[in-house]
Amino acid sequence: MKKSIFIIFIYVSFSSIFGQTTLKKDNSFTYNNFPQEKIFVHFNSTLLISGEELFYKIYCLNTNTNKLSSLSKIAYVELINTDKNTIFKHKILLKSGLGEGYFFIKTSIPSGNYKLIAYTQWMRNGGVNTFFQNDITIINPFRANKKLTVNQSEHQNTIKSQNNLFKKHVKILENPVKNDFVELCSNKKTFLKREKVVLTIKSTKGKFSYGNYSVSVKKIDSIDTSKRHSSSSFTSNNNLKASPKDSIFYMPELRGEILSGTVFIKESNTPISSAKISFSIPGENSIFKIATTNKSGVFYFNLDKEYKNTNAIIQVIGSKKDEYSVVLKKYKSPNYNDFEFYDFKLTSELKGLILNKSILSQIENAYHSVKKNSILPTNSMIPSYKYKEKQYFLDDYTRFKTLNETITEVVGSIYVLRKKGDYTFHIKHYNEASKSDLLPLVLIDGILIQNHNSIIDYNAKNIKSIGVVRDKYIYGGQSYMGVISIKTLDGDYNSSFKEWEYMKSIELDKPLVGIKYFKQTYSDNFNLNRIPDFRSQLLWSPNLTLRADENIISFYTSDNTGDYEICIEGFTNSGKPVSLREIIKVKG
Repeated sequence: MKKSIFIIFIYVSFSSIFGQTTLKKDNSFTYNNFPQEKIFVHFNSTLLISGEELFYKIYCLNTNTNKLSSLSKIAYVELINTDKNTIFKHKILLKSGLGEGYFFIKTSIPSGNYKLIAYTQWMRNGGVNTFFQNDITIINPFRANKKLTVNQSEHQNTIKSQNNLFKKHVKILENPVKNDFVELCSNKKTFLKREKVVLTIKSTKGKFSYGNYSVSVKKIDSIDTSKRHSSSSFTSNNNLKASPKDSIFYMPELRGEILSGTVFIKESNTPISSAKISFSIPGENSIFKIATTNKSGVFYFNLDKEYKNTNAIIQVIGSKKDEYSVVLKKYKSPNYNDFEFYDFKLTSELKGLILNKSILSQIENAYHSVKKNSILPTNSMIPSYKYKEKQYFLDDYTRFKTLNETITEVVGSIYVLRKKGDYTFHIKHYNEASKSDLLPLVLIDGILIQNHNSIIDYNAKNIKSIGVVRDKYIYGGQSYMGVISIKTLDGDYNSSFKEWEYMKSIELDKPLVGIKYFKQTYSDNFNLNRIPDFRSQLLWSPNLTLRADENIISFYTSDNTGDYEICIEGFTNSGKPVSLREIIKVKG
């Protein structure tokens, strides 16, 4: 109960000035009085070859309690090179502080030393030193990189150093890494090719061990690169305090990703307050929202649901819309200039190993079509008016040429008026005494249509259905005499509409979609039995939730022999870090 009240207090405090997505120090609250966050990322490897995948799981934590944070709903993950250029930037939807993603290492990415970065907008107030960061090395056999190659004088020292580090790493893993909360047991230590491995994960302290974990099983190569953070080492070393260095505060994304901008009067270039703005993500499962600008002319939209389409339409609502222009806010990228990178070097002795890894990776990718991950379905948002909507599916009726004709002949609850050459749609209300001059809310594929002239002659052959709500509808402080919701056959009306000064067509950087990761299995009747299997990543399971004293996980080995590291990372429900390591062998 206290937690809920606290979150509501935070939201109300921020909402009073939420039209600005950044705040200044002289506001009525102090940054340090509110919960702060940190992020731990469990990822599968610090060394990746072109054609492999970087898998990662995000744990967003409260810095004081070490429990999963319920503050931010969006995290950002970046991979940057030594020139501080971004290779990829992922936006991750956080659910109760947890998120996940993956990135395929393309052949266009050169060999080099990189950093994996993770943060929330709220964390940006404390500076980049509070971000999660870990060094990663990428080796691209198809593209040379002289910066990554040692010269002859450095050669022997580099080989000796790498071999010593690798032997030390394997020696540590030969004895399982244990903790006080979770125990890991495998059915045996050595396995044949394509043999089933069964892991038993035991909660050694009952419900006190329950929590959220992620599991990776990946081959260990005789190349030692940078050290990968564990949840235990991260927690013990992550004592940095956020210390804002300037006057700008980034707002936490409490309900989802924030889209913000300002509405200006074109003639004077001054912000306008109390202006209504609509936001549409068109398509089959469209999203429609309305916001109001604050006294500084700023509006914001919280995108709190998953969506498919990356194209969106923003427009000013009202009779004076042509007098206004919309300018969207753009965030600056974090400044990574002070970051130092791990200095991994390639030697000629590694040529054979890298060549072998590359060949096996190419074989795996050749069969990607039968081993690919699948996208989880997006949960669509149902508008509130849908529950009162009567739908007319036009295939059930005689087809007419235009929308105007279709309304007249098919949809009896809508009529069209023409005044001084302008057309307007109207809805026949149930109660004639409730008649008003208000126009209905008209949407095509979720796009607000203010100029009814623009669709009066729209080709009705492209329309799938027309939905009508005959009750008065209030949304975002804007009143309408009902709703007319038109869906096209392909959900693509946005490709044909005309863009006006009062509207903006934008491309969204949407969060990564959920993934169901491919899991190799073998049986007498399984159609993959005769397909080559040279996986180096035997298992990636990012969503292990311990809710029992024993949990069983199984997977199959591949034809790729060698030592494999079983790695489990995560946190108990009370915020205790859990890190486990164990080695199994796969032999021919």
